[in-house]
Amino acid sequence: MMNWYLVSCRPNKRDLFLKQLDFEIDKNQLGDLFLDKISPSDIMYKDMVLLRLSNISSARIHLKRIEQFQKIEPRALSEHQVQQFLDK
Repeated sequence: MMNWYLVSCRPNKRDLFLKQLDFEIDKNQLGDLFLDKISPSDIMYKDMVLLRLSNISSARIHLKRIEQFQKIEPRALSEHQVQQFLDK
């Protein structure tokens, strides 16, 4: 199972969100929780990030500490949905 989740950031704050996320991952040694991230290039998704997580509940706790975080979708995306983001 891939466990990719769609995360929404505050408007025009995706780059700052990603910097803060990287800082949290390094500071708290969360590499085994936050496995990968993708920033869709399509302008329609400019305030969204795809995160591959090992545990959504634990990840949500850390995401809420990041000021630019808005929400995470509760269900993992299907492989087809992830591929659609990659194709854009």
